[in-house]
Amino acid sequence: MEDYAIIYNPTAKSGEAKEDLEYAFKCLNELEISYKAVETEYDGHAIELASQLAKDGYRVIAAGGDGTANQVLHGTIISNSGALCGFIPMGSGNDIPAALGYRADVKRACEIIAEGFSSKCDIGYAKTDSDVERYFLGIGSQGFDAEVARRSNEEKEKDYNMIILTALREWENKEIIVKMDNDTFEGEANLAAVGLSGAYGGGMFICQRANIEDGLFDISIVNIDKVKLAKQFRRMYNATLLPHPDISEYRSKKVRVEMRIPEDESYFCQVDGEVLGRLPVTYECIQNGYEFIRPKINEFAEEFKQKYGHYMWECWDELEKRKKN
Repeated sequence: MEDYAIIYNPTAKSGEAKEDLEYAFKCLNELEISYKAVETEYDGHAIELASQLAKDGYRVIAAGGDGTANQVLHGTIISNSGALCGFIPMGSGNDIPAALGYRADVKRACEIIAEGFSSKCDIGYAKTDSDVERYFLGIGSQGFDAEVARRSNEEKEKDYNMIILTALREWENKEIIVKMDNDTFEGEANLAAVGLSGAYGGGMFICQRANIEDGLFDISIVNIDKVKLAKQFRRMYNATLLPHPDISEYRSKKVRVEMRIPEDESYFCQVDGEVLGRLPVTYECIQNGYEFIRPKINEFAEEFKQKYGHYMWECWDELEKRKKN
């Protein structure tokens, strides 16, 4: 029996991941890793595959984008097998592997798998009132960004920036209620992001201070004029958005998000780019919740610092203070 099961999505990166897959298999073979490759055939198939393969005794690896990564980690966790889970990033967005320290480098990901280091980290758990459940490693959000995720998943057009701009033109803020351990937010918002880690949408840092090893979510509730919001995207990509006068920041282990008017069904919720449905939704951070195959150091963070001159969790106020000192 092989040691690893590689679950891959043939449509990752809009079907352009074929060369990445072939290269990944070449790297795994050269590293003498014993594996079987299993292709997903429909949405949700990766959950079923991961759960069964984990029960069968495999260490389960997701090869694809964040959609595949989330489904594989969810399936592995719900198998109750304790099987190790890892990633080979090859999607248009690779925020989930990045949360664990993977760079978007196929060869390096294969080497990390071969090195065999693993450790536990926090995991997020989301459940809607209609009983849709999902574990996640990135961000659970509702509002504008969840609407973008919904359109991105449903539309054939995969130009993410164009989807954002189109959704932004049509967007109307609604009043929400966010209940946390020690705080409650009530009011209008573009979006409410519940971050286990910091980024979504291919490196857009909305919850910069989030840490997958502190047992808490970092929550960013955004209420910015639409025109001004569009101008903030660059700051999200280089992780200089926070602090912001129109973003309320909180920390909490449990979070519940509801519409202010219960009959209003405007806001969808999503985790790791997977749309769960409409509000209400409840989130829980499970400290040291699962063990993943990962690099010994956060290689993504080091790569980010080399590019931008600071770590993504170092917010604008911290950078300004450092300059003055």
